[in-house]
Amino acid sequence: MSERGLRRLPPVSAQFERCVFVNCPFDLDYLPLLHAMLFAIHDCGFISRMSVEDSGSNEMRIEKIIRIIGDSCYSIHDISRVEVSKATSLPRFNMPFECGLAMGAIRYGRSGAGRPQRDFLLMAAVPFQDRVTLSDLAGQDPEIHGNDPQRLVAAVRGFLSAKATGKRPRGAAAIWKRYERFQSQLPVLAERLEITLAEIQSFSYLRDWSWAMTSWLRTNFA
Repeated sequence: MSERGLRRLPPVSAQFERCVFVNCPFDLDYLPLLHAMLFAIHDCGFISRMSVEDSGSNEMRIEKIIRIIGDSCYSIHDISRVEVSKATSLPRFNMPFECGLAMGAIRYGRSGAGRPQRDFLLMAAVPFQDRVTLSDLAGQDPEIHGNDPQRLVAAVRGFLSAKATGKRPRGAAAIWKRYERFQSQLPVLAERLEITLAEIQSFSYLRDWSWAMTSWLRTNFA
């Protein structure tokens, strides 16, 4: 893969039926799980969408989130961090709030002629967490990942496998092996981008990591 190929990636077209809105903690502790989730989404043939995908200030954050949810047929919501902060003694409401927006899009939105029905995946770190933090979602059993990236990949693959309209997604074990291959080659990809490994593995460089990931997948599709 040439340096030019990495630097000049074409923009991803916003295809409703392939877009997956990701609602999860955006912090360093969650980053290993987020990286695995994004890889699994794209390896299954879908496109991840996040509120942090664009750092511009010409659009209010809430408007950006609403727009991305509207553009996405599917969404993944990890409520594992709806907990009281030690620093503020207050819980984090962003994840359940965005989950509510996505539920509203499913309930009141219109998919349009020829478009598939919206759907979402709820995930948590430990069993019964949703019954405490989001009791209104009783009956929506979340997938439990136990803060294990490999288990999270399996949950994402299970959710998206039924949504795929083209080539069937690989099994979860095969996706994980490919993810490990990508991780082993990340130092070379980062060097070609003139980014240090520490930088590209940090949250501040999430977009650069995503560019490297999608480039790797395009050249390692089979």
